[in-house]
Amino acid sequence: MATQNPELDMKLPSGLEPSQRRVDPFTWYETMRSTEPVRYDEERERWDVFRYDDVRRVLSDYETFSSAGLSDFDSFDVLGTVLVDENPPEHDRLRGVVDEFFQPGNLESLRSSVRSIVDEQLDRTLEDGPAIDAIGQLTAPVTVLTISRLLGIPREDWDTVKQWSDVMGGGGASESEDWKDAQRTFKEIREYIGTLLEERRGEDRDDVISAITSTEASENALSKEEQISFCIFLFLAGHSTTTHAAGSVLWTLAEENQYENLRDGKLDRELTFEESLRYRGPVQSLSGRHTTEEVELSGVTIPAGEQVTSWIGSANRDPEVFDDPEQFQPDRRANRHIAFGFGPHVCLGAPLARLEGDTILDAVTDRIQDIELAEESFDPEPMSWPLTYGLDSLPMRFYGM
Repeated sequence: MATQNPELDMKLPSGLEPSQRRVDPFTWYETMRSTEPVRYDEERERWDVFRYDDVRRVLSDYETFSSAGLSDFDSFDVLGTVLVDENPPEHDRLRGVVDEFFQPGNLESLRSSVRSIVDEQLDRTLEDGPAIDAIGQLTAPVTVLTISRLLGIPREDWDTVKQWSDVMGGGGASESEDWKDAQRTFKEIREYIGTLLEERRGEDRDDVISAITSTEASENALSKEEQISFCIFLFLAGHSTTTHAAGSVLWTLAEENQYENLRDGKLDRELTFEESLRYRGPVQSLSGRHTTEEVELSGVTIPAGEQVTSWIGSANRDPEVFDDPEQFQPDRRANRHIAFGFGPHVCLGAPLARLEGDTILDAVTDRIQDIELAEESFDPEPMSWPLTYGLDSLPMRFYGM
């Protein structure tokens, strides 16, 4: 069976090494779909899969493409048991503990709270003029504070939690200073979450942390270590992708000159956000799968025991599935994108991401007449973690009504 190699997990295919290719990898995807839709990369010691149908198969067929033993989220194995790294039925046991909290109907009660957070960030940021970092000053704090509220982290601790999140978002290789900072921060988070879990035991509160502690007497009980790991996973996963999904829709609306149409109601917010997820999804690839038996994809045989990377960003631009896939079409309907994955591991937090994205767009279009990229300082650099997609900062100008 393939074994985890964090250094190889951090390595990009040669075609994506230059930073501009990482910001705009889509031409490379097109070439790969046409010439090598399934290929073995000797430098990274894994198989790459680029076409929509093949990627969906890898993500959904957990018996043939197993998650056990490999991780997209925790390649350095510091968390312990992580939801996305388990196959059913263990995956279902973990997910079932909190699944109800992430259902759209339950999350709707958060909308007014999210809107208040967005308005507060806009008020604070725009006091000094139209210049804004749409990631650092808007989408990142909104998503961190929202997942903190859902988990049940006390309001007085939100600023500290946000500081931890900023450090943990650094990524980087294991020997880097960023990684050392992340390790120290991770230890602080573990201690904090462990203490919070102890305080919540026996309390009847309507939040995720309390729900996790309440399972201890059930047949699906989580151990104390599982509880801590699960809470940290939900916190980190619950805001990182949404931060960049929400940032990318603002980036794309400005770039494509579509903001006015959205503001004036000519475009539907939901369709616009879904198209942005397809066009610039926050997760471009997943590598935490290995084959349990020999399998054929697009006429290529992959042996048993091989690691497989599913290029979601490429699948979402497959012309066999999407008309004019290289075009951003905010009124696109029947959008079958798989930005949040597919199958049993489809993203638990997808409904939360959609709620936050919609609320951010609602607030911005209510309050902001026009947006634009800050051209003189807009030199997009990609995030440091290779499997994710988005910008660490997004200099823009927001002009009030």
